[in-house]
Amino acid sequence: MSRALTKSQEKALVAEFREITGANAKDAERALKKYKWIMNVAIDEYFNAGGGASIASNAGNAKKVGDIWDKFKDPSRNLITIDGFMSLCQELNLDPESDIVLFCLASDLGSKAIGEFAKEPFVSGWAEIDPSIDSVAKMKAALPHLRKKLNTDAAYFKKVYMHTFDLSKAEGARVLALDTALSMWELFIPPAMEAKPSALSHVSAGESPSAPATKNPSLLGDSGFNLWLDFQKSRNKAVSKDTWSLFIDFVRTIDAEFKEYDESAAWPSTMDEFVEYARERR
Repeated sequence: MSRALTKSQEKALVAEFREITGANAKDAERALKKYKWIMNVAIDEYFNAGGGASIASNAGNAKKVGDIWDKFKDPSRNLITIDGFMSLCQELNLDPESDIVLFCLASDLGSKAIGEFAKEPFVSGWAEIDPSIDSVAKMKAALPHLRKKLNTDAAYFKKVYMHTFDLSKAEGARVLALDTALSMWELFIPPAMEAKPSALSHVSAGESPSAPATKNPSLLGDSGFNLWLDFQKSRNKAVSKDTWSLFIDFVRTIDAEFKEYDESAAWPSTMDEFVEYARERR
């Protein structure tokens, strides 16, 4: 196709390609991009390149991942629940109290409650992470890549970060308890700011705060981040989803002295209050 496609059009073509070929999302998008989103050409070349064999292999791997899910699921519920999840963490050599990669898995494997995983998103999620995964050992081997991706891929960071808000708030609540928010910020923000490229790299005026990661560090810095934590503690209020989300945009766009902050922009009032708080302490 000669014309540029919208993201929604690309997504629809990827879905159609997957339905016809059985390919995973990464392979489908790769094939379509290679052949300029011309569906029939991409499908023909995919099968000519051995895509059918890949499908058979992927189906076998999915069966094995499904068997792993069966091993850890709650015998009285059609879910892996917290006990099974703790057993899986033990086999993956993960500390469920402190390893941030668990939030990557929760997002990628479609967890809607802490420690709970339904079978279909668990199986399809591992296939999206790596189609070759067919054992706990291979799951374990994939984890370092997820940790690195979280800190160096801006879009992936935002996806996992936003999923963590929904996962961590109390059932039925619209806001996140302050203690939980503080813990999550301390877990997510410093490693991402320190990474190169950084998922929280600085973007210049006029650039989208969702721009890809670069090696330009966030200008908020450790001192600015600590001011944010102190400010939140002084307010002593639960954190809204709007504040949670836009804090990431703030981290990427703010200058070191808070001089370029635009009070007339569509920031939550919490951000206005924080900038005033920070300027008084600079």
